[in-house]
Amino acid sequence: MEICDVLYSLVKSSIGTQGIASYSGEQLYKAMLLGRHQGISAIVFDGYQKIKLQLPAIGQDVQDRLKSEWLSDLGTSMHSSEIIHQAESIISEELKKNDIKALLLKGSALAQYYETKEFRQFGDVDIYSPTDFDKIDDILKRIGNHYELECYRHSQCSVNGITVENHFYLTDARWKKKWAKLEDYLSQEAKTYLQKADGTGLLYPDEMFSIIFYLYHTQAHFIYEHISVRFLLDWYYLLKNCKQIDEVELETCLREFGLTRIAGYVTAMCIKRLGMKEDIIPSFISEEAKRVNPSQLKRFEDDMFDTSHTGFTSNSFKDRFNRIFTFYHDRWKINEFLGISFSQFVGQKVSAIYKKQ
Repeated sequence: MEICDVLYSLVKSSIGTQGIASYSGEQLYKAMLLGRHQGISAIVFDGYQKIKLQLPAIGQDVQDRLKSEWLSDLGTSMHSSEIIHQAESIISEELKKNDIKALLLKGSALAQYYETKEFRQFGDVDIYSPTDFDKIDDILKRIGNHYELECYRHSQCSVNGITVENHFYLTDARWKKKWAKLEDYLSQEAKTYLQKADGTGLLYPDEMFSIIFYLYHTQAHFIYEHISVRFLLDWYYLLKNCKQIDEVELETCLREFGLTRIAGYVTAMCIKRLGMKEDIIPSFISEEAKRVNPSQLKRFEDDMFDTSHTGFTSNSFKDRFNRIFTFYHDRWKINEFLGISFSQFVGQKVSAIYKKQ
């Protein structure tokens, strides 16, 4: 059995879609290491805890080693979560003093949909205000360390030892027209929501914003780098625990912004690997998932477990030049999800950068 299959089974045990399995100590240990790499150690350990009574007898030394390392991972995750929430509280209190509202994004926002939110591992804080970027920046400069504005999309500093990104843009708005339209849509959604929201400080976004931003962010992450099983869990819990979504508006938005394809892929993966039930999936996304070519879905999944992926750490000319080789190697992603060729993609990116300089 492939280790990724063991990993998925442990994940399914945690989320309650399957709980019976039989593995060797070696398989479990390798699955633990893979879960660590995929950023889901807490979920995998929870799954192990739920199925361990059904496992064949394995040596006590192996059980002790597994438990020790998993508990260490869980402790690290919980400690990191506590420090992050402390940083969020510091920022939120400062925003309240200045009568400012802002949204929490990405990991912190998505964790709210998990059954146990501490299981959603993440390492930094992303915030966004459609109207008060400069005011928030002034606050972060005062309470934070190592402030910089290297990327046009956000500023960055450290608060309580945690990296904080204050977003001016939510998307790569300077590149494609549809991303500029998506930027306008998300900005207006955020503005309307924050105007109606009670209180000030850091707030969680509503479900429509969360779904659309998740899909954009996942697609961008997949094209520029890669995604992990954690992204699948985000989607699973997001759909499972959404309370009220206007499917007509959602379908209109996803089709207009070119996000139905990525929605189909992550949904197909969740159905296949996490046991996602169709009754929690919007019908048009379910149909899109059924249209995904099995061979392309395998390619999508293989990329999730490709350990050769490396992130891009700067916007230097050298780093940008190196990205071109990565984009060429993974040009199928550009064609499949953006519907353009590699040369069109590079040409449009270069043109967008040139026009802004």
